[in-house]
Amino acid sequence: MKLPTPQFIESVTPIFIASIGGIIGVTVLLTDSNNDAKWSSGMGLAGTAIAGAAGLAQSSKSESTVSDEDSKPISSEQKIL
Repeated sequence: MKLPTPQFIESVTPIFIASIGGIIGVTVLLTDSNNDAKWSSGMGLAGTAIAGAAGLAQSSKSESTVSDEDSKPISSEQKIL
C-alpha cells in the first residue's frame, strides 16, 4: 500500500474540513431545537470550519508575484520628492 504524499494530504485536508463544516451546518438546520444559543453556536462552528478550510486552500506564501524589475532599488535619479 502506497503512503499518501504530502501534496495529496495538503490538497485533501481543506476538502475534509469543509465537509465536516457542511455536515455540522446541515445537522444544526435539521435538528428540532428551540434553543437559539445552540443553533447560533452550531452555525458559528460550521462557518468557522468552512472558513478554516478556505484559508488552508489558499496558495502558499512562498509564491511571489514580484518581478525582478520591480525588486530593484530606486536610484537617486528616480526618487520623487
